[in-house]
Amino acid sequence: MILGQAALWLNLLTIAALCLFVGVLAVSAVCLVVSRFPSFSMRLSTGARRPLLWSAVVLPWLAAGSAATLLVFPDALGERTASLAHWHHIYAFNIYSWHGLSALGFLALTGVMLARSCVRAYRHLAQLQLLLQVCEHETDDTSIIHSPRAQAFTSGLLRPQVFFTSGLRDGVSDDEFAVVRMHEEAHVRRLDPLQKLLFALLAGFFPGSQRNYLNRQMMLCMEQCADEQVCRSGWSETFVAQTLVKVTRLSNGMPAAKASSALCCHFAADQLNARIHYLLADDKGRSFSPLLVGILFIFLSGCCLFSVDALHHAIETLFSH
Repeated sequence: MILGQAALWLNLLTIAALCLFVGVLAVSAVCLVVSRFPSFSMRLSTGARRPLLWSAVVLPWLAAGSAATLLVFPDALGERTASLAHWHHIYAFNIYSWHGLSALGFLALTGVMLARSCVRAYRHLAQLQLLLQVCEHETDDTSIIHSPRAQAFTSGLLRPQVFFTSGLRDGVSDDEFAVVRMHEEAHVRRLDPLQKLLFALLAGFFPGSQRNYLNRQMMLCMEQCADEQVCRSGWSETFVAQTLVKVTRLSNGMPAAKASSALCCHFAADQLNARIHYLLADDKGRSFSPLLVGILFIFLSGCCLFSVDALHHAIETLFSH
């Protein structure tokens, strides 16, 4: 039995793990409902969907941290609230109990997720270095690959690079090539490959189908944001859509990307129909108030705060029988 401050920190870790489980479960339930109605997400602009997707993967962590802190220091809750949300024996921790199993399981899962992301980043950067050795450098952050296939993509984490194939440059007009270039430069400015890596790391704590849904929605948002950036530079939505279709036809489809190369942002590889539909739509969807994120945070924190005590008693009852 561990007693004192060490037990306090271990209990804090256990509570945070349970709160994160509750938060991820709540967000997964919302994603499951929303994924059944694809038109619902299209009612929001890309500028609204992107922060909402980040909120979906970040808020469970923030809510878990807040709820765990309040449960460890219940004086901040008030006597009435503390009677509904509390944690027993906060200064005692038995490592050979389900508390210890929960804490160790959480640490192991987090370690595995971090290790997988590090491996993905290492492979991605290794592929980038190999690519830079065999291509022709047009500018500091733009390179040409001599290949008959028509492809354009952005690769790299902290200093992303834009790559075009000679097949693409020769197969499109100067105006179309300018559209493709501006699209990829938008990915560079936003550090989208790095954002993909971080988002996938946080989404990795969700169940498989919800994890895939969140990653695909974020990839779509990144491409649509880059398309929008091109349109804001003066190119018409129709011309951008035509260029997208032409480059897709020239590329003649691409093989499924491996995990490491999936960190690249490909011009014409992701969800073509949704991007063209969004480009040509008169209504680009609604924006949303940042106040909504605050409300979601309070809701998730409340779910974590008041469900952990019930979850604790349910598990204790299960093990006592």
